[in-house]
This record gives sequence, C-alpha cells and structure tokens, in this order.
Amino acid sequence: MRRLLVCVTVLAMTMVPLAAGAETEENPIQLGLGDSVAWGFGASDPFTMGYVPLVNRRAPDLYCVAGANDCASVDLVNMAVPGATSTSLIANQLQPALELLTARNSDDNPTNDVVLVTVTIGGNDLFNPVIAACSGGVTPECTEVIANGFATYTANLGQILGSLRAAAGPDTEIAMMTYYNPLGACFLADLAPLADLVLEGGGPLPFGLNDIIRGVSAATGVTVVETYGELRRNDFVGGDDCLHPDDSGYDKIARLFTTTLR
Repeated sequence: MRRLLVCVTVLAMTMVPLAAGAETEENPIQLGLGDSVAWGFGASDPFTMGYVPLVNRRAPDLYCVAGANDCASVDLVNMAVPGATSTSLIANQLQPALELLTARNSDDNPTNDVVLVTVTIGGNDLFNPVIAACSGGVTPECTEVIANGFATYTANLGQILGSLRAAAGPDTEIAMMTYYNPLGACFLADLAPLADLVLEGGGPLPFGLNDIIRGVSAATGVTVVETYGELRRNDFVGGDDCLHPDDSGYDKIARLFTTTLR
C-alpha cells in the first residue's frame, strides 16, 4: 500500500498538463479534461495512444463542421493532469477550459467551436483514502470515509459539469466515462471486490461512484460512456500499477467513446 501511495504522490508532483494540437482559427476543437487516465498514463505513447488522442482521430467523422478546413481535422487541447482529483481539476483545469469554451463558442465563427469535451475524473478522490481505510474490511470507519468522499465528489462534479455546460452551450457534446475496476490485474487483486462495491454500490453502500457520475451527468446534459466491466486483465498495466490501462485498454475506452457518441 505504501508503495502505491508513494507512486501516486510522485506522479502528481512531476507531471504537467499537455496541450496537444495547435489551436487555429479554422478548425473545431476537442477538449480533454481529467486525471492520468485522460492524460494517457500507461500507454506506450500517451500523446498518440491514450484514449483522448484516439478519440480525436475519429472526431472529424463525428463532428464535421461545414467550412472548417474541409472538415479535415478537429484540433486537440488536452488539459488533463496525472494525479488530478475533482478538487484540483476545479482549481487548475476548469478556468482555462471555461475561457477556451467562451472564446470559441461565443464568437461569430461557427467553424472554430469546441465541439467535444471529454472528462475522466473522480478515481483519485476515492482510491488512496479507501485503500487506507478499508483494506481491513468494510468497517464503519471505511463506510464513513467513502460517504465523505462521495459527498465532496458529488458537489465538485456538479460544479465541473454544470460550469462546462453553461460555457459550452447546448450544442457542444460533453462526454464523461464511468470507471472500470483495475485491481484484479495488480498486487491489490484481493481488494477487487471492494473496488466493485465502491464503483457500483451494494451491501452497505446504496450507490457507487459510477452512479454519481451517471446522476450528475444526466442532470447537466452530459453523455455517459460506460467502461465498467468492459476491460479485461490484459487491458491494464498491472503489477505495481493498480490504476491504468495499457494500449489495448485505451483502445477499448476510445472505441466505447466513439460508439456511444456516434
């Protein structure tokens, strides 16, 4: 457990946001927000093999804007930061995202809008606190930690998605993924049932993290991309990494995004 906590802490301290793709006045934009999964950590090349750039490759087919450079491309701006929580996303990513949305979607040029926003956030809100509090079982202390984490996350996610929708307007697609369970592929495999409980609820938990994502998304007009149960053990980095997909996992996530959006 200590090994995992140190790895996550170092990751959060050393990684920086990525802005991939030039922002032009001609092309529409795909905006990526979130944590290390949105950043592409675990992929052989995060800048090309993460789910966000993989979705971006297919974005012109999904969001062709007449007059936008013959619909040849949708530029990518990925603001995701490894280690991000919903709280740090609000502090560091949300305002630049809102400024970009306002600048592009409120001007007189309909061909340069932000046409797609992808979001992955929330896993880091719960992961370390739950592992620390619940590795010995689902005790009252454990359920209290989960409940407190859920309360903070629900409020933060409402602010994030609500603000994005208000700035983007009704026509921009905003898509947020639910979380998969990666623990079966790593050294914390014995805690995989606990992760299922936190993600989907059951027993002492009336709802899970993914239920919060579904509920807040529905309330803010955000499309939910379901990844829970869709990835297999060989779709994760595994071993000492208990969080991230590998290339095959990111490819599956990207396909789930494009299938859902299409």
